[in-house]
Amino acid sequence: MTNTELPIAITGVASGIGAATAALLSGAGATLIGIDRTVPAAFSGTFVQADLSTPGGARAAAAKVAAAAPQGLGGLANIAGVPGTAPWRTVLGVNVFGLRELTRALAPTLAEGAAVVNLASSVAFQWRGLAEACARFSLAEDMEAALDSVSGDEHATGESYLFSKQCVRFLTERLSAELLPRRIRVNSVSPGPVQTPILEDFKNDHGRDKVEGAAQLLGRFGEPEDIARVVAFLLSDAAAWVNGSDLRVDGGLTAYRTTGALVAG
Repeated sequence: MTNTELPIAITGVASGIGAATAALLSGAGATLIGIDRTVPAAFSGTFVQADLSTPGGARAAAAKVAAAAPQGLGGLANIAGVPGTAPWRTVLGVNVFGLRELTRALAPTLAEGAAVVNLASSVAFQWRGLAEACARFSLAEDMEAALDSVSGDEHATGESYLFSKQCVRFLTERLSAELLPRRIRVNSVSPGPVQTPILEDFKNDHGRDKVEGAAQLLGRFGEPEDIARVVAFLLSDAAAWVNGSDLRVDGGLTAYRTTGALVAG
C-alpha cells in the first residue's frame, strides 16, 4: 500500500481519522511517528506530544519528529484540526499555520519521492473564489499579525472552519509547487461529515438539520476508515502521478447539492 522503508508522520493520531489512518498504515507494515496534543490510548510507533496551535509549537514538534527519523521521512499526513466551535483564532492557528509550519519544517526531512497529504473538507470546494484572500492570509509570515488582519472579516472569523479549509486547499497547491523540484507530492483529501468525536461540533457549526439530513440522503455518515483508505492511497506509490490535487470523499454529497437543482435543457 505504501512505501514502508521510511517512517510516515501523522498528526491527530489520538482519535478519529488520524487514529484510523495510523491503524491502517501500521497494519500494512509502515513505521509511524504520531503527533497529537492528546496522548493516544493505543499507538504503534513513536509518539510526539505537541501543540500545533502556534508556529513555534509546530516547529518544536518537527524537531522531535526529525530526531526520531534520522534517515528521513517517507510521508506526512496532516490530519489534526479543530472544529469551528473553537475560538476562531485557535481554528485558524491550528488548521492553517500549524499545518503550514509543520510541513515546511519537516520538508528537509522528507525523502525524494515522499508524499504529503493534508486534510481539507468538502465544504471548501468553492475556495478558488477566495484564492487571493487565502494566499494573503496563509502565506503571512507573522501568524498573530495575520490573525489581527482578519479580525473584522466575518467570513474568516464567523466561518473560521470553512475559511481554514479553504486555506488548506490553497496551501496544498502552493506547497506542491514549492516541493515539486524535490519530487515531493502534496495532495489533500476533502471529507464530508464523518463519524468522529468532533461530529457534534460539526453539527453545531454547520447546522444540525443540514448535517443529519446529509446522512439520511447518503444512507450514513462517513467512517474514519473511509477517509483513511484515501489518505493511504495518496501516500502510496500507486498515486505517484497525483500531485497538487484534492480528492473529495463525501459519498457524492457535494455533487448532489451542486447539480441537483440543475435541469437539463
